[in-house]
Amino acid sequence: MSMNIGLSNYFAAISQHKNAGILAASLVVAGALGGWGISATLVESAKASDSMRRDVEVAKLSLDQAKAALVGSYTVTGTDPDGVPYKGTKVVAISLAPSGALELDWDDGTFVGVGQIVDNVLAVSYAVKGRTVIALMTINPEGSLSGNWLRRTDKGSKGTETWKKKT
Repeated sequence: MSMNIGLSNYFAAISQHKNAGILAASLVVAGALGGWGISATLVESAKASDSMRRDVEVAKLSLDQAKAALVGSYTVTGTDPDGVPYKGTKVVAISLAPSGALELDWDDGTFVGVGQIVDNVLAVSYAVKGRTVIALMTINPEGSLSGNWLRRTDKGSKGTETWKKKT
Protein backbone atom coordinates (compact mmCIF):
# COMPACT_ATOMS: atom_id res chain seq x y z
CA MET A 1 0.00 0.00 0.00
CA SER A 2 1.36 3.43 -0.86
CA MET A 3 2.01 6.01 1.89
CA ASN A 4 -0.59 8.43 0.40
CA ILE A 5 -3.36 5.83 0.51
CA GLY A 6 -2.45 4.99 4.11
CA LEU A 7 -2.35 8.67 5.08
CA SER A 8 -5.76 9.14 3.49
CA ASN A 9 -7.18 6.24 5.51
CA TYR A 10 -5.57 7.55 8.69
CA PHE A 11 -7.16 10.98 8.44
CA ALA A 12 -10.49 9.76 7.10
CA ALA A 13 -10.87 7.44 10.09
CA ILE A 14 -10.38 10.23 12.64
CA SER A 15 -11.95 13.19 10.84
CA GLN A 16 -15.16 13.03 12.88
CA HIS A 17 -13.23 14.31 15.91
CA LYS A 18 -11.61 17.19 14.02
CA ASN A 19 -13.14 20.05 16.03
CA ALA A 20 -12.06 18.64 19.40
CA GLY A 21 -8.57 18.10 18.06
CA ILE A 22 -8.33 21.59 16.60
CA LEU A 23 -9.42 23.13 19.89
CA ALA A 24 -6.98 21.05 21.91
CA ALA A 25 -4.12 21.77 19.49
CA SER A 26 -4.74 25.51 19.45
CA LEU A 27 -4.91 25.71 23.24
CA VAL A 28 -1.73 23.69 23.67
CA VAL A 29 0.17 25.75 21.08
CA ALA A 30 -1.10 29.05 22.52
CA GLY A 31 -0.23 27.94 26.05
CA ALA A 32 3.25 26.84 25.07
CA LEU A 33 4.03 30.04 23.16
CA GLY A 34 2.59 32.33 25.80
CA GLY A 35 4.53 30.61 28.57
CA TRP A 36 1.33 29.74 30.39
CA GLY A 37 0.90 26.55 32.38
CA ILE A 38 -1.50 24.02 30.95
CA SER A 39 -4.40 23.51 33.31
CA ALA A 40 -5.66 20.16 34.52
CA THR A 41 -8.86 20.85 32.58
CA LEU A 42 -6.93 21.04 29.31
CA VAL A 43 -5.08 17.84 30.13
CA GLU A 44 -8.39 16.07 30.86
CA SER A 45 -9.82 17.47 27.60
CA ALA A 46 -6.85 16.09 25.66
CA LYS A 47 -7.31 12.70 27.36
CA ALA A 48 -10.99 12.71 26.37
CA SER A 49 -10.01 13.52 22.77
CA ASP A 50 -7.54 10.61 22.78
CA SER A 51 -10.25 8.34 24.18
CA MET A 52 -12.67 9.36 21.40
CA ARG A 53 -9.97 8.73 18.81
CA ARG A 54 -9.44 5.18 20.13
CA ASP A 55 -13.17 4.52 19.68
CA VAL A 56 -12.77 5.12 15.95
CA GLU A 57 -11.50 2.23 13.83
CA VAL A 58 -7.73 2.24 14.05
CA ALA A 59 -6.25 3.60 10.85
CA LYS A 60 -3.55 1.91 8.81
CA LEU A 61 -0.85 4.44 9.81
CA SER A 62 0.40 5.13 13.30
CA LEU A 63 0.95 8.73 14.38
CA ASP A 64 4.70 8.28 13.84
CA GLN A 65 4.08 6.99 10.31
CA ALA A 66 1.76 9.94 9.61
CA LYS A 67 4.46 12.36 10.77
CA ALA A 68 7.03 10.62 8.58
CA ALA A 69 4.67 10.96 5.60
CA LEU A 70 4.63 14.75 6.06
CA VAL A 71 8.43 15.09 5.98
CA GLY A 72 9.56 16.92 2.84
CA SER A 73 9.46 20.28 1.05
CA TYR A 74 6.27 22.08 0.07
CA THR A 75 5.52 25.05 -2.17
CA VAL A 76 3.40 27.62 -0.36
CA THR A 77 0.67 29.87 -1.71
CA GLY A 78 -1.55 32.04 0.43
CA THR A 79 -2.84 35.39 1.55
CA ASP A 80 -1.89 37.83 4.27
CA PRO A 81 -4.51 38.68 6.93
CA ASP A 82 -5.67 41.64 4.81
CA GLY A 83 -6.47 39.27 1.92
CA VAL A 84 -3.52 40.27 -0.30
CA PRO A 85 -2.01 37.20 -2.06
CA TYR A 86 1.63 36.32 -1.42
CA LYS A 87 4.13 37.54 -4.01
CA GLY A 88 6.50 34.96 -5.45
CA THR A 89 7.06 31.38 -4.45
CA LYS A 90 7.60 30.39 -0.84
CA VAL A 91 8.83 27.05 0.45
CA VAL A 92 8.33 25.26 3.76
CA ALA A 93 10.38 22.21 4.72
CA ILE A 94 9.08 19.76 7.31
CA SER A 95 11.48 17.48 9.19
CA LEU A 96 11.18 15.21 12.21
CA ALA A 97 12.94 16.38 15.40
CA PRO A 98 14.47 13.90 17.85
CA SER A 99 11.70 14.88 20.31
CA GLY A 100 9.06 13.54 17.90
CA ALA A 101 7.77 17.01 17.06
CA LEU A 102 7.72 18.21 13.48
CA GLU A 103 10.14 21.05 12.73
CA LEU A 104 9.16 23.57 10.05
CA ASP A 105 11.53 25.86 8.19
CA TRP A 106 10.24 28.53 5.78
CA ASP A 107 12.40 29.96 3.00
CA ASP A 108 15.74 28.50 4.16
CA GLY A 109 15.44 29.54 7.79
CA THR A 110 13.66 32.88 7.45
CA PHE A 111 11.11 31.49 9.92
CA VAL A 112 11.26 28.31 11.99
CA GLY A 113 8.51 26.59 13.91
CA VAL A 114 7.28 23.46 15.59
CA GLY A 115 4.24 21.36 14.78
CA GLN A 116 2.24 18.42 16.02
CA ILE A 117 -0.49 16.35 14.39
CA VAL A 118 -3.85 16.27 16.14
CA ASP A 119 -6.42 14.20 14.26
CA ASN A 120 -6.13 15.38 10.63
CA VAL A 121 -4.69 18.80 11.52
CA LEU A 122 -1.11 19.96 11.77
CA ALA A 123 -0.96 22.58 14.54
CA VAL A 124 2.05 24.86 14.03
CA SER A 125 3.58 27.68 16.05
CA TYR A 126 6.28 30.14 15.02
CA ALA A 127 7.14 33.83 15.30
CA VAL A 128 7.34 36.59 12.69
CA LYS A 129 8.95 39.89 13.66
CA GLY A 130 8.43 39.09 17.33
CA ARG A 131 4.74 38.28 16.89
CA THR A 132 3.41 34.82 17.69
CA VAL A 133 1.79 32.95 14.83
CA ILE A 134 -0.50 29.94 15.11
CA ALA A 135 -1.39 27.95 12.00
CA LEU A 136 -3.91 25.12 11.79
CA MET A 137 -3.33 23.19 8.59
CA THR A 138 -5.75 20.45 7.52
CA ILE A 139 -3.91 17.45 6.11
CA ASN A 140 -5.74 16.62 2.90
CA PRO A 141 -6.04 13.02 1.64
CA GLU A 142 -3.76 13.62 -1.37
CA GLY A 143 -0.97 14.96 0.89
CA SER A 144 -1.38 18.73 0.55
CA LEU A 145 -2.10 20.91 3.59
CA SER A 146 -4.43 23.90 3.72
CA GLY A 147 -5.60 26.16 6.46
CA ASN A 148 -5.53 29.46 8.26
CA TRP A 149 -2.96 31.26 10.32
CA LEU A 150 -3.33 34.11 12.75
CA ARG A 151 -0.57 36.45 13.90
CA ARG A 152 -0.91 38.33 17.17
CA THR A 153 -1.91 42.00 16.67
CA ASP A 154 -2.71 41.77 12.94
CA LYS A 155 -5.90 43.42 11.78
CA GLY A 156 -8.13 41.75 9.25
CA SER A 157 -9.19 38.20 8.80
CA LYS A 158 -6.93 35.20 9.19
CA GLY A 159 -4.25 34.59 6.63
CA THR A 160 -4.54 31.49 4.46
CA GLU A 161 -2.03 29.02 3.08
CA THR A 162 -1.94 25.92 0.91
CA TRP A 163 1.13 23.69 0.94
CA LYS A 164 1.75 21.29 -1.95
CA LYS A 165 4.47 18.69 -1.59
CA LYS A 166 7.31 18.95 -4.08
CA THR A 167 8.02 15.77 -5.98
